[in-house]
Amino acid sequence: IFGSFERFIAILIEHYAGAFPLWLAPEQVRVLPITDDQADDAAGLVARLEERGVRARLDDRSET
Repeated sequence: IFGSFERFIAILIEHYAGAFPLWLAPEQVRVLPITDDQADDAAGLVARLEERGVRARLDDRSET
């Protein structure tokens, strides 16, 4: 790499301006259910994505 891990990460952050490509992003998918009725389906979707190796997260906060 370029000398140190920290410097390499800094170069990546600068190069991509914080908008990392999908393969590098710590969270690849965030699922946001629109209504409370969709919460179970959204959780199931996150589980299926994680089974396939996708780094997914459910964001079920009700902040609007």
